[in-house]
Amino acid sequence: MDNLKYREFYKRNLPHYQPECGIFAITFRLAFSLPKRTKESLKEKKEDFERNILILKGEKLQDYKNEFERKYFESFDTFLEKYSQSPMWLSSDSIAAKVKESLHFMDNKMYELFAYCIMPNHVHMMIKPLSKNNNIVHSLANIMYSLKRFTANECNRLLERKGQFWHNESYDHFIRDDKDFEYQLHYLLDNPIKAKLIDKTKTWQHSWINNDYVNRDSDLEKTSSTSELSYYKEKKEWQRSNLFKELDLRQIKF
Repeated sequence: MDNLKYREFYKRNLPHYQPECGIFAITFRLAFSLPKRTKESLKEKKEDFERNILILKGEKLQDYKNEFERKYFESFDTFLEKYSQSPMWLSSDSIAAKVKESLHFMDNKMYELFAYCIMPNHVHMMIKPLSKNNNIVHSLANIMYSLKRFTANECNRLLERKGQFWHNESYDHFIRDDKDFEYQLHYLLDNPIKAKLIDKTKTWQHSWINNDYVNRDSDLEKTSSTSELSYYKEKKEWQRSNLFKELDLRQIKF
C-alpha cells in the first residue's frame, strides 16, 4: 500500500517526520473518543501555535516549536493517564504480554528496540527503524500498521470481542540528540510513577529497556524507575551518542 511506503514527511491528523537513520519516541493508544472539552482545548492550543509561528524567526522559532511539541504531548499524555472513562485493556497481564511479544518479535527485523512502557490505555516505545534488503528504511507508518494489526487481532481474541482496538493515529517524536534521548528515556520510565500506578521504590512490570545502551544499578525485575538508572561513565555511555553519528543534525530543519 502506497500510504505505508517510506516518506520523510507525511500528514494524517498529525504531521509525521521520519529522517533516515532517525530514532523515535512513539506513543499510541487504545481506540476511544476524546471528551469534547479535551478536543476543544487541543484545538485551541494548535491554533495558538499556528499564530505564533508566523511572528517568530530563527532560533526563537525553533525553540518555540520544540517547547510547544513537548508541552502539547505531555499535556495530552497526562490526560491519558488520568482519563478513567477509556478502556483499560492493557492493564490485563495477558493483553500486555501479547503487546510485549509483538514488540520484541519485530526487534531487529523492522526496527531496533530501545525501550517501552505499556500503560493501561496507551504505549510508549523508543525505536530506530531499520533498512530493508533494498536499503530503503522501514516506514513508521508500516511499522505501526504491522504492530497494531497483529496485536489488535490477538488481543481481541483474548478479550472475546470484535471491533477497533487501537486508535488509528500514533504520535512520533524525532529524537534530536543524546540529551533528547536521555530525556525521552527518563520520561518513558517515569510514566507509571507520574500516573501513580507505582511509587519510586516499585517496579512497573510492563516496562523494558535494552541494556546495550543503558546500565542499571539493579536488574529490570527490581526496578523500572529513573532513580535506579545510571549511565555508563566510560565507553558504553557514549554508545548511545554514536547512534546519532549517522545523522548530520545541522542539515535537518526541525
